[in-house]
Amino acid sequence: MDKAVLKKMACVGLLAFAAVFSGCGSEHKVAVIDYQKIESQSPKIKAIQKEITDKDKEISARLAEDSKKGLSDADMQKKVQSAQQERMIFIQSKQKQIESMIQSQCSSIAKEKNLGIVMNKMAVPSGAVDITDEVLAKMDGGSSKAASSASK
Repeated sequence: MDKAVLKKMACVGLLAFAAVFSGCGSEHKVAVIDYQKIESQSPKIKAIQKEITDKDKEISARLAEDSKKGLSDADMQKKVQSAQQERMIFIQSKQKQIESMIQSQCSSIAKEKNLGIVMNKMAVPSGAVDITDEVLAKMDGGSSKAASSASK
């Protein structure tokens, strides 16, 4: 549940960030990217998501061990709060890493194609250039051939 909220907040922040920085001084052409497709197909993002899952498991295991030690309720509550804070900080740092990776590639492609703004595909009904495949190719080190065929 927390992950879904954080993902939505990260996407909104990324959209705002992309809108501000991609549009500076360019024509007003609109490009879109499909964040769901990027999340589901990017090996780099999948690896980051696995890091988050692994960290969750590590924190849960640590709390389970602590609960077996017979700590007082107050001490256990402090451990739980500390673990929740650690988890949130970790997730936020990983979300920022993902945002940075996507933003970097969007910005690069927007400059190459002289695009004014890059938005979430779901927010633009039609008439925009879809650069999702190009972002994926650049982000994950795919071939330029895949990126060029995606732009056709």
